[in-house]
Amino acid sequence: MSRDLSDFTLEREFVGYGYKNIDPKWPKGAKIAINFIAQYNVGSERSIELGDAETEYYLTELPIRARGKKGKDDLLENQYEYGTRIGVPRLLDLFKRQGVPLTWNMYTLAMEKVPYWVKPILDSGAEITLGGKRWIDLLDGVSPEEEDSMIRESLDKLQEITGDKTIPAGWFTDRRSNRTIRLYAQAMEDKGLPLLYSSDSCSDDLPFWTKSPVHDKGLLMLPFSYDVSDAKYNLLGNGPNTPQAYFKYLKDTFDILYEEGVDGEPKMMTILLHPHITGRGTRAYWLEQFLEYIKSVDGVWIARRDEIAKHFASVHPYDPKTAFGQTPKPVEDDKYPGPGKW
Repeated sequence: MSRDLSDFTLEREFVGYGYKNIDPKWPKGAKIAINFIAQYNVGSERSIELGDAETEYYLTELPIRARGKKGKDDLLENQYEYGTRIGVPRLLDLFKRQGVPLTWNMYTLAMEKVPYWVKPILDSGAEITLGGKRWIDLLDGVSPEEEDSMIRESLDKLQEITGDKTIPAGWFTDRRSNRTIRLYAQAMEDKGLPLLYSSDSCSDDLPFWTKSPVHDKGLLMLPFSYDVSDAKYNLLGNGPNTPQAYFKYLKDTFDILYEEGVDGEPKMMTILLHPHITGRGTRAYWLEQFLEYIKSVDGVWIARRDEIAKHFASVHPYDPKTAFGQTPKPVEDDKYPGPGKW
């Protein structure tokens, strides 16, 4: 089977929806759509046991400790282990207690190494998406052939472990290469699975259509944002790193996006979580305060990502004439009256 292993980078689109955003027509007139993604990645990160030169230190509590060091660092590994020993069950309990839907993004090597929590996650009714085989930086020395092989292996393994031949509907690789989207789109096509959406974009507050690397039906992007991710706790100097400050940032972001929805331009807010980070007690407590806050506000749709994708595609189906990267140009409307007409 012939495979295209070349780069597929999203065409750079600097205008987006322009002055007047498209109306996503969220269910029941909601002013904002909120969704949460939790990573199931512990055990799939870099480690000496897996043949890597060093222990993973990205998003650990002491990342500076490992800079420039090679070899095994047991202290850093312990921090990831916390994610599955304590963080996963704490998040499962929290979202069950609050009755809030959750999307779990799975890395299949983590599922193989730590299968204990897979059934509870499936039984929770969560959406299952796929990140690939390993949670590593795919721009760092991974060949196109190796990445393609890992993607296809992870797709088979996810279905084998879960027993569900209909998943995944969506992908979120996070630390992807410039060819990742093409490779998993091709793998899904070869397996006869529809790719409902990709989450590998940070470029908007709303879903948007772009070209597909495999067919002419388009690819729906459900963007996410690092600014409201719990990664901020462990990226020193890059945002709120206390639970109270994180809660305030989430609340302020929600309030601003909600007000834009009240003004006629509903948005989407995606919160990316890591069990080894937000699974810590105080952080989980303040995340729960945020959940309680958004549940107290009228006109909020809290949904899984596949639900958001299906809704958006039904309201705004793919049109190659208007998809991003095709015809970016200003339009005259009541918000932008046109050149010289302010």
